[in-house]
Amino acid sequence: MEEPIVVLRETNLLYYFSLLALPLLFLILKQIKSPSNLPPGPFPWPIIGNILNMGNKPHISLARLAKAYGPLISLRLGTQLVVVGSSQAAATEILKTHDRILSARCVPHVIPVYPDQIHLSMAWVDCSDQWKYLRTLCRTELFSAKAIASQASVRDKKTNELMEFFS
Repeated sequence: MEEPIVVLRETNLLYYFSLLALPLLFLILKQIKSPSNLPPGPFPWPIIGNILNMGNKPHISLARLAKAYGPLISLRLGTQLVVVGSSQAAATEILKTHDRILSARCVPHVIPVYPDQIHLSMAWVDCSDQWKYLRTLCRTELFSAKAIASQASVRDKKTNELMEFFS
């Protein structure tokens, strides 16, 4: 007959193992059974997603994945879902046809801590009418060919100052 201490240790070990295994099993089953309209892609690992598939040279890894899964690929980078268009037709579809729908902007959870300062930066505004207005304003007033040409003298002056500083 086994000693009670040995049985207790085995029971504790089984308990700890189940505490680790059950959440992982739940995540994997949830991932497999959830129906989605996502494009094909490699199976993501829990928590880290497909980060290991990217490697040191992501452009080469994405080209390899495009050969395996097609021009439209879905990846999970950590917990963030990313859809990659790797052909001209897919990029045109994403950037021109569905740009408003697919411009879901990810604002980090830390940013709303200072809600009175969110409106000061276009980078942290959610995809709303305000953000669309600011984007249109920047495109037409700040980044148009006329606006860039009008700032040429300032750029030249600052370039000369920088060259003098380094020489």
